[in-house]
Amino acid sequence: MAFNPDFLSIGEAFVNHYYSTFDVNDPNARVQGLCGLYDPENSYMTFEGVQVKGRDLILQKFSNLTFREIKRAITKTDCQPLPDGSILVNVLGQLKTDEDPINSYTQLFILRPNAGSFYISNEIFRLVLHDN
Repeated sequence: MAFNPDFLSIGEAFVNHYYSTFDVNDPNARVQGLCGLYDPENSYMTFEGVQVKGRDLILQKFSNLTFREIKRAITKTDCQPLPDGSILVNVLGQLKTDEDPINSYTQLFILRPNAGSFYISNEIFRLVLHDN
């Protein structure tokens, strides 16, 4: 396989789809909408330092998030092609949940090709918090 020449448009379309699905107020709708983006065995996620593997554990992590409302502003999306046809996507932005203050965040994805589509093989989410 070779570098995907459409990496930028695929990465940007993925980001729009992912966040429009994630940023809903109903946790069940969130989990149901994201289900098809993860592989049952070969997806890894690190969320604020906690690592989980596989679709079920990733979706369980999402269903256990305590916020009821989320608002997000994407500052920048950067995409790069990988030699195996995968796509690296890095997102920098700000989010606000419920009555919490606005926080910056970074989120990284690796999208792997699979049967004419892509799945999230790797994901890292981290709020950008600085201790004084």
